[in-house]
Amino acid sequence: MSKLIVPKRYAEYLPYSLAIKLKELPEKAQYEFIAEFRSCKRSTLVMYLAHFFPIPFSLGYAGKWFQQFLFWISGGGFGIWWLVMLFTMPSDMVEFNRRVAVEVFKDIAEKYKINITPPQPQKTQVTRVPKSLDIPEFDPTQTTIDHLKPGFLLDLEGKTWQVISEYQFDVENESSQRQFRCIADLEEQILSFTNEGLFKKVEWKVKTNIYQVDPEIEKKIQQFGTPPNILYFKGHRFYKEITKKGHKFDMAEGDIITAEHTIVWSYLNEERDLLLHLEKNNHAKLSAYYGKAIDENYITEILPHQIS
Repeated sequence: MSKLIVPKRYAEYLPYSLAIKLKELPEKAQYEFIAEFRSCKRSTLVMYLAHFFPIPFSLGYAGKWFQQFLFWISGGGFGIWWLVMLFTMPSDMVEFNRRVAVEVFKDIAEKYKINITPPQPQKTQVTRVPKSLDIPEFDPTQTTIDHLKPGFLLDLEGKTWQVISEYQFDVENESSQRQFRCIADLEEQILSFTNEGLFKKVEWKVKTNIYQVDPEIEKKIQQFGTPPNILYFKGHRFYKEITKKGHKFDMAEGDIITAEHTIVWSYLNEERDLLLHLEKNNHAKLSAYYGKAIDENYITEILPHQIS
């Protein structure tokens, strides 16, 4: 995976689902995106200048030629439309540049054979429902990670993260684990926790390329039914600790929630301060996560997206 070369101010014009794929583009393709987008994007300042021309063409400059024609024949809405546009032009320009960014990205992704279609795995329908968890009633004055759900904000490691999805992993004969995908700019992390009596076991990890862990990992699991007892990653030696089996639920699916049978192999390094997880679902899809256990108190400023 290449490092991100595209400036953040350009990447932010793309939807998040495409922006995170910028890192998958080779460096040459990223430079092409920068050059092409720079040549096609338009300026708010120029739009304002076009608006003050004797015959304004600011709407046309933003790609809205039909509206521009209506603007001309109505005399700028008798001047009212002209005044309103003084406040709407910045957002019009952002909208135009977002469309340009998406088109440029799609062209380059097609050229370099990068798949930008989100995967839609066909989940096996299992007659199973997630375990009912004893979640404390929401109190806006005393929010904890128990109250997290999509839309919530939290501060961790000097950044503000937003929860974008929630999962529940019901482990066989054990407590359930709640998992939250969190984003900050173009970064994505997984926050997960399990209630163990009076304490919580909290993990903060990032999804990583499975082949960086071991290029032959899939073949080894297929051959032996389990990954090796020792793995090497990022200069650390990781030892297999436990294997957990259960069902994972996407809690955002509404009334009908499908279950995926999931196996998680957990590893710890020699100092036992870093973790590595390998996860396989019933479609044989294999994922890897790298991170650490953290103290719940490190997570601060938990705020709801909206209070219902």
